[in-house]
Amino acid sequence: MRYKLAFTDRITNSTLVYSDKNNIGSPWLLAGIFCLSFNAMADTVEEKDNANQIEQLTVTARHVKESAKDIPFTINIIDDKKLVDHRENTLEKTLNDTVGLQVISNMGAAKSIRMRGVGSILPMSGDDSSVSINVDGMPQSKSNTTLNLLDVQRVEILKGPQGTLFGRNSEAGAINVISKKPTQYFESTFRTEFGQQNQILTEGVISGPLNDNLSGRFAVRYDEADSILDNINDDKPVSILRNKIARGSLLWEVSDLTSVLFISEIEEAMGMDDMYMMRPYGHHPKIDIPNSSDKNDKKIYRFNLKVEHELNNSLLTSITSYSYNKSDRRSPIYEGKLYDHLIAMSPPSNWSFLTKENLFNQEFRISSKPEASIFWVAGINYYTNNRHRNTYDVMDVFYPTNSLNADIRRQFETDNLGIFGEITYPITDKFKLTAGIRQSYEKKNYHAKWLANSIYTNNAIGMPTLAFDKQKITDNFTTGRLGLNYVINDYATVYGLYSRGYKTGGFNDEGTDFATLGRSDQAYKSAYVNSYELGVKVENNTVGFNSALFYNNTKREHLMAYNPATFISVVENYDIRSYGVELDGFWKAPGNLDFTGGIGYTNAKITGIPNVSLAQVKKRNEVPDTAQWNANLTVLHSIPLDLASGLSLETRITNRYIGSRKADIQNNFGLKPYNKLDARISIKSENAEFYVWGDNLLNKSYDLWGYYIPAMYHGGPDATIGSPGRGRTLGVGFIYNY
Repeated sequence: MRYKLAFTDRITNSTLVYSDKNNIGSPWLLAGIFCLSFNAMADTVEEKDNANQIEQLTVTARHVKESAKDIPFTINIIDDKKLVDHRENTLEKTLNDTVGLQVISNMGAAKSIRMRGVGSILPMSGDDSSVSINVDGMPQSKSNTTLNLLDVQRVEILKGPQGTLFGRNSEAGAINVISKKPTQYFESTFRTEFGQQNQILTEGVISGPLNDNLSGRFAVRYDEADSILDNINDDKPVSILRNKIARGSLLWEVSDLTSVLFISEIEEAMGMDDMYMMRPYGHHPKIDIPNSSDKNDKKIYRFNLKVEHELNNSLLTSITSYSYNKSDRRSPIYEGKLYDHLIAMSPPSNWSFLTKENLFNQEFRISSKPEASIFWVAGINYYTNNRHRNTYDVMDVFYPTNSLNADIRRQFETDNLGIFGEITYPITDKFKLTAGIRQSYEKKNYHAKWLANSIYTNNAIGMPTLAFDKQKITDNFTTGRLGLNYVINDYATVYGLYSRGYKTGGFNDEGTDFATLGRSDQAYKSAYVNSYELGVKVENNTVGFNSALFYNNTKREHLMAYNPATFISVVENYDIRSYGVELDGFWKAPGNLDFTGGIGYTNAKITGIPNVSLAQVKKRNEVPDTAQWNANLTVLHSIPLDLASGLSLETRITNRYIGSRKADIQNNFGLKPYNKLDARISIKSENAEFYVWGDNLLNKSYDLWGYYIPAMYHGGPDATIGSPGRGRTLGVGFIYNY
């Protein structure tokens, strides 16, 4: 099939025609789109240059308050209004509504986050993440992240390697979650929602002064929803997801120059659905497991202390943070429908995992003041993590010599020290040079003990029943970036950036070679990426527009190769190349219409493979779970109903499109594209709001992820498994602000 695309540049009145045969992903096409978007941006700036400049959106993506337009890389900002109006109560939904991101998760349990095709394909461990998540300056490991958002001021999504300022696990990018701070005036908010499938949400916030120098804020939420999956044995939801979140914060303004902010938070997530089922799912997805045989609960405590002191020409900041989390998960090994299909029986089985983690982080930094002519920041960071992961109560009678028929205790210890600095220096009135560097040292220790249970010892006669593993790795690495900004005028900038990201190696959460083969489990290698980005940013009263062209070359990316027939897992590393283009923006149109949206194209493929691969991956395979095309569009329309009372009617419609993508690294099968249409209609007054909402209005069936299961015996059937997205649900809500 031959594609022909034509673009007309209304400045030069010339037309570009592009014809491509089965190669619409050509980088020349992307370059053409990018250049034409630059022309459109320049034209918009010329037309709107005489308009009054709007208030610049302020972010802290580089630890200092500055305009988002001045930052030399792509940053997407989701403010508190959008979080509420879009019902983005979880970080997962916020990220899924952002072009260029892939979130692989189940019911709030994060598995993997990738940006622009960069990140672990199948994570090796609870520490193997490529996008750092920071809550109020505190880094979150994958283990202590639930993805819930409560009383948040904004979410900043920083694309491209962010190891310069955010350190470890920022190979693909970083996400900053900034919660709302205590106020010197009284305010309170109450929100409640009810929806189909027993969706319930109740949230309350109160904030205000306690005395002249001290103010406090308290926020709490409870929400629940039935699992997407029903149990075939009783036609009831396999679990009920319940979240309890509370956060208290105190702001002590010691003087005009010094402030102290203390934040304490607790989360409980119960009934998280981490189950799988055989595809296709059917209209009402059902799985076959014994009643009450699954459990997935998590509890998290966080404490954060931030001290800021203003000097004559700089700011001193100290952030001290600690978190503890406990996760308890239990489920059957064999799902009935799948194994009835694979081996004509569903063996009784069970396995349980208990994870406990202590995380401490301390950062000291000194930086320029906001609005300074020269931006700069420097600091030192210390991070330590102690994680225990125990496997217990395993029962596998179908495969009795399964090495998981044991009690396994693992301890992972990580210590990281980083020294960093970055500066943006104005070479001329128009050109600004950005340079940043970070030097990091990391040490990891691993201890494991394996003790076979009676099922294993009664069948693996003559095999060892007790084994130990002890390993240590150290790493020194440098990350950084170099960029150039050109300021077109007060409304627009163009930039180019090179950045280097890095992700340390570590130890496999599932390794059992030390028990069955008598050798230490192989540690997975570090991964690194060289990233290049060219972009433009424009913003005025009525139009905002961002466009970026990117290229990433990743070496030794991580994959945990897993054999479902033998339960053996090994670590493998792959080279990946990804390139693409992203466009996003807003338009405040006449007639009380607002348009916001974006479109992204990502081409990500495997370019290097191991000499011997258990996973049997081929070069040129597409990176799984990375759609080539993704887009979103939100249309907002408001109508005044009664000017005297301030009543208004607001209608918001959002559509998210995810294109086709491969499900697994072998490219055995693909996942279909889909559109997800949501809507919200509300009646607002000065202090109150009543609204009705609809999620997935088209009732589209789509996959959250997919995995291929090969035949269990020669000539037997194979299968694919996955997890479906939630179907259409409707509900109502009410908000009152005082």
